Amino acid sequence: MSTYKVIKIISDYEIVINAGSNAKLEKGTSLDIFVAGEEVFDPETDESLGTLDTVKATVEVDTVYPKMALCKNIEYSTRTMLEAISNGIDMKKAKRLNVDSSEISGGLSDDLVIRVGDLVRKSLG
Repeated sequence: MSTYKVIKIISDYEIVINAGSNAKLEKGTSLDIFVAGEEVFDPETDESLGTLDTVKATVEVDTVYPKMALCKNIEYSTRTMLEAISNGIDMKKAKRLNVDSSEISGGLSDDLVIRVGDLVRKSLG
């Protein structure tokens, strides 16, 4: 999978990346800005399962140039205003897992600040 980089921060809503139509990006393409994480191995086979990456944000390509693209932080809502008023607001909350705390190893970055030079790839989800 190709990775690109944030090359300019225009505002709190817009960034520029170093890939455009030359990388077959199109308006509407979802991209993840991410931090490459540590490599994770299967404890039984010692096979690499990939890296445990942290997604800082998911942006959408808004304007495509040959060698760069302007991307915006777009948030979609499937609820109409009327549904929100009549049904209340749905809240999701993480529920604690019953894990052996001595086996907690961490691995995800807590640095979610987007900077010039951050890695970008087509969204995985």
